Amino acid sequence: MGAKVEAIKGRPLNGKAEILPFVNPATGTQFGSVPMTTAADVQSARREMGAAAHIWAAKSVKERVRIVRQLQGLLIDEMDEITAVMNQDNGKSRQDALAELFMTVDLINQYCNRAPRWLRRRRVSPGLQIFKKCYIEQHPHGVVGLIGPWNYPLVLIVPPLISALLAGNTVLVKPSEVTAATGAMIEQLFGKIPELAPFVRFLHGDGRVGAAL
Repeated sequence: MGAKVEAIKGRPLNGKAEILPFVNPATGTQFGSVPMTTAADVQSARREMGAAAHIWAAKSVKERVRIVRQLQGLLIDEMDEITAVMNQDNGKSRQDALAELFMTVDLINQYCNRAPRWLRRRRVSPGLQIFKKCYIEQHPHGVVGLIGPWNYPLVLIVPPLISALLAGNTVLVKPSEVTAATGAMIEQLFGKIPELAPFVRFLHGDGRVGAAL
């Protein structure tokens, strides 16, 4: 499923789940929906990401950077579709949506360039213990939770998500229910990167989902 506006319909409904509609704020019209994540789904996703965490953490920083950089090209390749979704989802002009997209791409680039230095083992002064060697090492937390806002639904979700991944964590992401189509679009973009998709889960819904997370 691509990122085009007409394709942002969310996952198929099972007939029982509550739905989270995608509503154009300018017209009030609904242009898609996604099933709401339940509290049980949140816990299931947490267990799934917990089980996958050691696999992702075992990858070298260099390998994580290589995988994450694929998202940069994807954002550029699909920028017309992405900005169209953002326009329909929260009323951003194409100019504003492009600015947010380019900020996102730039931050991903900065994080990828700096991650090897930020995450390397560093030797530090032992202080008075002159016969000791002291180091600072960075270790992943495991599973990181991220709740996104509606006003900048791309740049305030994707770069924080990428920084957590580069640090070796798996991530649970709850996009804003106000800009649910943008959240579903981001989920689709990550789904197009097979090496990355297993380590991120998107949780769609209102404040109840955030509380469960």
